[in-house]
Amino acid sequence: MTNGSYNFRKPFSMDNENIWFVSQLVCPVVLRSKIMGEDVRLCRCSSHSIPHVTDLEFDFLINNQITWPEQITVICVYDSAMVEDGTLQDIEELYSRKNRTRNMPCIQSRLDPFRLLKYNISGADEFTDHIGSLLVSRHNVASGMFLMYIQGKLLFANYVFNGYSTSAKDLQKQIVKTRNDYHLGYYLPNDFRFRNQKPKRTVNGHWCRCSAAQFVRGVSGKSKPFL
Repeated sequence: MTNGSYNFRKPFSMDNENIWFVSQLVCPVVLRSKIMGEDVRLCRCSSHSIPHVTDLEFDFLINNQITWPEQITVICVYDSAMVEDGTLQDIEELYSRKNRTRNMPCIQSRLDPFRLLKYNISGADEFTDHIGSLLVSRHNVASGMFLMYIQGKLLFANYVFNGYSTSAKDLQKQIVKTRNDYHLGYYLPNDFRFRNQKPKRTVNGHWCRCSAAQFVRGVSGKSKPFL
């Protein structure tokens, strides 16, 4: 099955799968409800607004990927307590275009080259017994950052895609670069942390970036804060 420049291998047959079972593994809303003992059985996420992921289901969703094996999960970090700056507008529009004919976008996007999820720093801990954002504690992320994962491995963390912008075009270019890093065995350490929370430019005007290619293959041990 081909979509643009990507070739896909179907991980399992729609004829044989249990849609409810798949929903609770790929949809953050259904998974969250299952963990909380509620009876939400099917993905009913909006086809126009990127679904939210919270701390309660974050690690399970990232680490137990049953979608296309090389699908990239893009986490769009924002803070609802801050004034919207339009950073996610182009990405939201891309999500809407990708899913405009879908009534269960989380399930129907399982063969896409990437999927988009939003992470609200101010409310991510709402359904947990801890206080404060998991990703702030783990990586010192800040509003406006984007993280990219494949099979639980963090391969990219930055304020911009492709070193330039938050446009859908640069996102597509970054997807290609991030998947290449994955094929080369590059990924960021589990203890990777940003040193500060403000984007900076290099002397030539490009944005600083942090991707897996900046680390040696199969990194282990403590990592130094970046930026």
